[in-house]
Amino acid sequence: MATDPRAVLAQMAAEEKVAADALAALQKKNAEQMDKLKAELRVADLEDVREKCKLHNFSATDLRGVLKTKGAAKKAPATKSPRKPAAKRRVTKAA
Repeated sequence: MATDPRAVLAQMAAEEKVAADALAALQKKNAEQMDKLKAELRVADLEDVREKCKLHNFSATDLRGVLKTKGAAKKAPATKSPRKPAAKRRVTKAA
């Protein structure tokens, strides 16, 4: 009853493919459910934020560090590279 190693490898590959397909289907299903749940939570959370902004009199300036900005991010100014020292001159001895 010697098993053929090629048959075992083929069986293992088939099992992995079935598991990978099942994983992909589960991830797709979960992603769809997560999107629906996030959409439901978004409305409630936005209302909560509005109430807290009114309660504490927050303005856009107060929230600037927390909120995403629209537009391009500011780049840091370019720095100059350090100057390379001048090449040393060879001193020749006079004969």
